[in-house]
Amino acid sequence: MKEKFLNNIKKFNMIKDGDRVIAAVSGGADSIFLLHNLIELKEYINFDLIVAHVNHGIRETALRDQEFVRDLSKNYKLDFELEKIRMDLYAKENSMTEEEAGRFLRYKFFNKIAGKNGKIFLAHNANDQVETLLQRVIRGTGIEGLAAMDYVANNLYRPMLDIKRSEIIDYLATNNYSFVEDETNQMDIYGRNKIRLNVIPYLKENFNPQVDDAILRLVDLSRENMNFIKELVDKYLDKNYKNGILNIKELRAQNPYFISEILREYLRRELRTIEGISRLNYEIIVQAIIKETSFKSNIVNNNFLEISYDSLYIKDEDKKIFEEEIFLKEGKNETSFGNFELEFNSEYKSGKNIISIDQDKIVGKLRLRYRKAGDKFVPFGMQGYKKLKDFFIDEKIEKYKRDKIAILTDDENIIWIVPYRMDNRYRLSKDSKNILNIKYGGYDD
Repeated sequence: MKEKFLNNIKKFNMIKDGDRVIAAVSGGADSIFLLHNLIELKEYINFDLIVAHVNHGIRETALRDQEFVRDLSKNYKLDFELEKIRMDLYAKENSMTEEEAGRFLRYKFFNKIAGKNGKIFLAHNANDQVETLLQRVIRGTGIEGLAAMDYVANNLYRPMLDIKRSEIIDYLATNNYSFVEDETNQMDIYGRNKIRLNVIPYLKENFNPQVDDAILRLVDLSRENMNFIKELVDKYLDKNYKNGILNIKELRAQNPYFISEILREYLRRELRTIEGISRLNYEIIVQAIIKETSFKSNIVNNNFLEISYDSLYIKDEDKKIFEEEIFLKEGKNETSFGNFELEFNSEYKSGKNIISIDQDKIVGKLRLRYRKAGDKFVPFGMQGYKKLKDFFIDEKIEKYKRDKIAILTDDENIIWIVPYRMDNRYRLSKDSKNILNIKYGGYDD
């Protein structure tokens, strides 16, 4: 077994007993190196090994490669999974490049085989790492992009990132392992191929014969920097991110770059992907955070990012305010608005999340609902009406909370903005004869 390969398996704790490992095997030198080293590893670790092959359907030799990998799997008594695709057609139908389409369809297939607990092993090597970084630099990237591919990313495992293609070829020759050659690798028809065949040789000839090593050092240094920043980001989010809400109070005094990194990770966790969010988007949001201004913008796919006071959150504009009304009865009421307990003909009580009102002033039935346009009430201690919207603003209640606040009413008026303020018209007086106590216990009381 190649020593570097084994060291990476150990260093990153990639495989343990009982694992389900899916090896992506095209039949080329890199993937055959991966497969043979995984087979060798089975002598030391007890894990299931499945060979996954994708026939992209655009080369005459694709069937040859498919059968080569199938026969190899059969010889080693390994399960063989095959997916036949037409990445060229998929690319046209979805306005993608063939490279993008092929990658998307491959990973979709690998993840299907892997399921929830499978580990997908890929044959990316040091040369691929160099090509990846150059691609990202050309397109424009930040420190995360400069870190290029990682050894472990979610369910993807790359144990060959520090092994050069020349080492792979030597290993296969020494061990007399055969492989098949994808002839398109030598054609400058794809972006990565052009970098491999044209850009890197030009850089070596005209600037630095060891440019590969220089770029790999940049990758390692960028990853160290990124990991350091990630630790700080995770520490902030652990303290200030809960239930989809990001507290930005302490963030305003931070460096704009650090704010943008917090924002990127928050959006990644909330939206699963940050694809399609531009640098300008981040800059605008960062400035809104620093300047302590209210903010609302369609960040991506009708998901609106909103800043209200010290809170930042995502709001789906397609979700309307729930129009349900729930009638309350005497005793305990477990509702979608929370838990409420009503005590009629009781005695005055005071405490957190409890009101005592004049029972005889109630008109009709008591019910719970969410806010409606035009809502107004007479806040406790006042004589005149106040719009509910203005009450929320004066109380500095974040916008994301407003649509979820329970409103207690009778047939005519609002009685209680739960748990913030009751209506002054229902307060007890020296003439009150019957008292109703209403206690709000949230959802977990």
